[in-house]
Amino acid sequence: MTNDAQRQALRHAAEWFAHLCANPDDPELRTQWRLWHARSAEHEWAWQQLTELQARIGNMPQQLAWAVMEKSTLRESGPNRRTVLKGLLLGVGTCSLAWQGYDVAPKWMADVKTRVGEQRQETLPDGTLVVLDTDTALDVIFNASTRLLILRAGEIHVTTGKDSRPFLVRSAQGELRALGTRFAVRQLDGLTRLSVYNHAVAARPEKAADEAVIEQGQSVTFDSQRLLVTQALESGEEAWTQGRLVVEGWRLDRLMGELQRYRSGYLGCAPEVSHLRVSGSYSLSKIEVTLDTIARSLPVRIQQRTRYWTRILPA
Repeated sequence: MTNDAQRQALRHAAEWFAHLCANPDDPELRTQWRLWHARSAEHEWAWQQLTELQARIGNMPQQLAWAVMEKSTLRESGPNRRTVLKGLLLGVGTCSLAWQGYDVAPKWMADVKTRVGEQRQETLPDGTLVVLDTDTALDVIFNASTRLLILRAGEIHVTTGKDSRPFLVRSAQGELRALGTRFAVRQLDGLTRLSVYNHAVAARPEKAADEAVIEQGQSVTFDSQRLLVTQALESGEEAWTQGRLVVEGWRLDRLMGELQRYRSGYLGCAPEVSHLRVSGSYSLSKIEVTLDTIARSLPVRIQQRTRYWTRILPA
C-alpha cells in the first residue's frame, strides 16, 4: 500500500519523466532531476517504479498497458490509486515514444560512464582527479555549497582538490564525506566498499544515525543499515588505477571473479582448481596475456570455446 509521500513522489516522478522526454539534451534539467532523485528514499523508490513500468509496458497498446498497470505492485484501493496509475501510464507511454527507446535507468543517465574493460580519468572543476574503473557510472553535482558524486555502478578512485566546500560521495547504501585526499569507493551487489589511502573518510550508512571515521590504511564494507567489515588494506589495492591487478595469495576463483569484471562473457574456473593460490601483478587491459601467465605458473590449462567463454581447468 502506498502512503501519501509515495503517492506524491510518484506524481513528481511522472512529471520529471515527461520533462526529461521533452528536453533530453538539457544538462541543467538533468542536474535538477538528479538533485530531486537523490533528495529522499521516496523519490528513488518512485523513479524505480516508473522505470520498471516503462520496461514492462514499452510500446504496448494503451488498453493492454492499463491491464498491466492494474496488476502492478502499487497495491492500493480507491480512486487515488487509479489516479496515480493513470498519470504514470500517460507519462510512460508518452516518454517511451519521445525518447525512442532511450534507457532511463539512472546508470545510463550518468554524467560519466565506462564500458566493460574500459578505465577513464576525469579532472573535475575543483581540480579533483577521479579514475573510473570498468563498467562504472557516475554523476557529478557541484553547486555553491557542496561537491557531490553519485556512484551508480562500478568503482571510482578519488584524489580530492583543494576547496572549502564539503566533498561527498553517495552510493546506494549511504554517504561518504572526505576528510582527506585519496580514497576509493566500489558499488557491490547490495553493499558499498570504501578504501582509504590517505587521511580519512567519514562513512554513514543510509539508515544509520551517526557516521564513523575510517582512517588511512583501512577499508570498510557496509549496507544501508550498518558498517559490516572493517579491515586493513591489502597490498597493491590501488594498482587498478594503473591498469594492473596486484594479488598476494588469492584463491584462483577470487582472481577469476575480479578479472570477469573487465571482460564480457563468461570467465571462470573449474571447482577442482578454484582453491589454488595465486600471487603476482596482472594486466587488466590484456586479459588473454593474464590467462597465459596464470596457465604457466599453475598446473592448469585454458579452455576457450569462443572469445566470450573461457574456463580454467586442471592440466
